[in-house]
Parts: sequence; C-alpha cells; structure tokens
Amino acid sequence: MARAFDITTTSPSLRLGGDRRAEVAFTVTNSLGRHVRGRAVVVPEGPTPPEWFSLAGEAEREFPPNGTHVFQVQVAVPPSQGAGEHAFHLLVADQANPDEHFADGPTVSVRVPAPVVAPKKKIPWWIPVSVAAVLLIAVVTGVLVHDGEKDEGTGGSGPVAEEPQAEPPPPAPVLTFNGTTSFVDLGQPLPLEITGPITLEAWIRPTSNTAIQNIVARGFVTAPNGEIFLRILFGNYQTGSYSESQPFGGVISSMPAQDLNNWVHVASVYDGEKWRLYRNGELLAESPAQGSGGLPMNARWAIGSKGGGGERTFNGNIRDVRIWSVARTQEQIREGMNDPPDEGAEGLSGYWPMDEKSGGRVLDHSGNEAHGFIHNALRGPSSAPPVTTPDAGTAAPGQ
Repeated sequence: MARAFDITTTSPSLRLGGDRRAEVAFTVTNSLGRHVRGRAVVVPEGPTPPEWFSLAGEAEREFPPNGTHVFQVQVAVPPSQGAGEHAFHLLVADQANPDEHFADGPTVSVRVPAPVVAPKKKIPWWIPVSVAAVLLIAVVTGVLVHDGEKDEGTGGSGPVAEEPQAEPPPPAPVLTFNGTTSFVDLGQPLPLEITGPITLEAWIRPTSNTAIQNIVARGFVTAPNGEIFLRILFGNYQTGSYSESQPFGGVISSMPAQDLNNWVHVASVYDGEKWRLYRNGELLAESPAQGSGGLPMNARWAIGSKGGGGERTFNGNIRDVRIWSVARTQEQIREGMNDPPDEGAEGLSGYWPMDEKSGGRVLDHSGNEAHGFIHNALRGPSSAPPVTTPDAGTAAPGQ
C-alpha cells in the first residue's frame, strides 16, 4: 500500500525552557495523488500524558494532490512533573478512509528538566506567636463550655447516642480493557443478525484517545469486506458500516478532551436514512442521507475490539452495552441511559451490564441469552457510571 502522507519535522528532540514549554513543526505532504481532507493527531508514546500537547490551528485541512501543510505542535509540561525522557509523534489520516490511508511521522523526544524548587521564605516571628495565642484561647474556651454541659439531664439521662449507620454497598465491579488483548466475544447469535435500522449504546471510560478503538463492533473482516462499529478513531468518535454490497456510511465527530479518564455515555443510531452520534444524550453529529446501517455479514460481534479480537482494541472501561434492532430517538436515549432497559423491550437485541463479580462470562439481560465470553479483560472495583443529565459534563467514577 502506498504511503498516504510524507511527514518530516524540524527537530527530532525538544529541550524545555524554564517555563516548561516548547514548539515543533511537522511538514506534511499528500502522497496519494488526489485531493484529500487530512486530519492530524498528536500521539504520545509510552506513558507520556496526551494533555501535554496541542495543535496550533486547524487539525483538519484540505490537501490538493502533492499539497503540503505545516502543523505546529505546542508542548506544555506541568511545573510539578519530574525530570525524564518522553516522546510523541504526529499521525495524519485521510478522513474519507482513515483505516487504509494514514501515516505516522517521526518520533520527537522531549527532555523534561527537574522542577525548580522555590527557596523557602522565612516566616516573621509574630505569625507563629499570634497563631499560638489564638489556639490557646480556643482550647480554654472549649474546656469551659464542656464543663458547663456536663450536668445536662437528670436521673441518668443525657445526650442520646446516634444509631450506627449502615455501611454503603461496595462499588459495582467493572471490566478493564488493556488496549492490546482484551475483548468480550459475543459470537454470531441470531438476535444480533440485524439489517437496516440499528442503535448501539455504551458507557465508556477511555484512558486513551489514540489509534482505532472499537467500543462495540461486528467484523472487521476482509473476505468479504464488512464491518459495523461504534468506536474511537484517532481522537474522534465514529460510527458506521459497510460491506461488499454496500459502500461506507457513517458519521464522525471530535472527542472532547474531558472524556479521557471520565465516564461518558455514547450512542449511535441509523434510522434508515442517516447515522447520528450522541454523547450523554446530546447530538454530536449526523450524516447526510446515505445507505448502510445493520448489514448481513459472516462476522462475529465483540465489545472492546474487532469481532474475534486481535485488532482495534479498547483502552479503559466499558459497561452497560446495548444493541437494538430499531432506531432509538434522542428522547429515548436520554431517558434510558441511566436506567436498565426492561427485559423484552421492543427492539432490544442484547443488553450486557457487565457487572458480574466473577466468572468468564458477561450475561445478556435482554432475554435473548446472547451471552458473551471475556478474553483478558480484568474485573476491578469501580463505581457505576454517574447519573448524567443530557446537558451535563462527565464525572470520574466515584464523583
């Protein structure tokens, strides 16, 4: 496959100044021989936090044949970050076909110096003396008040002891996907043989927004070609489908930075004409009228990867996955995302809370018994997704 873009940089390494900031330029040239709309994404390497990096200017740009753009990447490291070596690179993908036409730029190393420790200021003598005096007055006052209250009640009466409070229930377990080998295999059950209108829903807590990460998908198969998916794609949310008999149809929208490490509800709907993407019950984007939706194909369903695992793996937590054979309305998504659906609800093909405390299966609570099998995903204590109003932001588990 021909290289989609040629990417060069002005510097293979960065040394941060006293303000812990730096900037580097990447020159990107379209090598596909035709007009494309390319999107640039900064990809941290190893444990480097993504929030250190930002793109100056538009991330998406029009590239004529052999056209060139310069992308400026700004680096800002927190003052408290310890000394160390970090790295990142630029990835550019053709928005019309990001799975096939993309390129990674050269790695740029970032050398973070040790934090500057400000010299301690001497505290004036009168401050600790004043504090000590205030504390002494408070202690004496407390003793006098306590002595005055000792004689409350007669005949053995006195303050009524508070009843012990019940311990709160332990947080529900949640599956953690490692971004490499974890997934839940849903197989090819008859209830998930959906054609036409379809709705995909899940609560997710992503810990990375890089690469291609399926949330729930059928396929990616190549003989014949076919896929149905709701996923993260290089810092975007994307949903759609395609097959040998149907061209690609779908929609894509930027993933808000605050979604990283926080619980967020995502949903996608195909109503027979358009694909729509929702985040916490709010419409993110919709496609122009086009075909696709649920398509017949010889492929498995999966949570957290492509069907059968091995590629497009998710990094973070997923729970409360739902697949419907009907197009859910925005109002239905808003009203239902914080509550479990009724067993046997109209169009409910599969519902996996994924809150089992043990075992190697995730149970389907739709009544269709389309149970899934866990591969390398770990169970751990974590709060359930927060109750989220449609226009509210997300919250980290437990907040």
